[in-house]
Amino acid sequence: MQTSDIIKMGYVIQSFLEKEKLVDAKPKDLIHVLIEKGFFKKDQKSGLPLRKVLRDLDRRNELYLLPQVKAERKEKNVFWFFNKIQI
Repeated sequence: MQTSDIIKMGYVIQSFLEKEKLVDAKPKDLIHVLIEKGFFKKDQKSGLPLRKVLRDLDRRNELYLLPQVKAERKEKNVFWFFNKIQI
C-alpha cells in the first residue's frame, strides 16, 4: 500500500472514530468502513488485512503515518488500538 493511501486511510479512520465516538477501537471495528471506502476488498479473520498493513508499517518504522494507532506490545503479539487524535 502506498504512503498516500495510508494517509487517506488515516483521514477515514479519524472521521469514523469521531462519528462513532469509539475509544480503543480494534482493527475488526474499523475494517468494514475501510472496505466500504475501497482500501480492502474483503475482511478475513476480524481485521487481518488492516493488521497486515500495521505490521508492515511497524517493520518500516512508519506507524506515524496513522497517528490514531497505538501498539500494545506483548511478548509474542502486538495488540492494535485506534483512538481519535485531538486536533
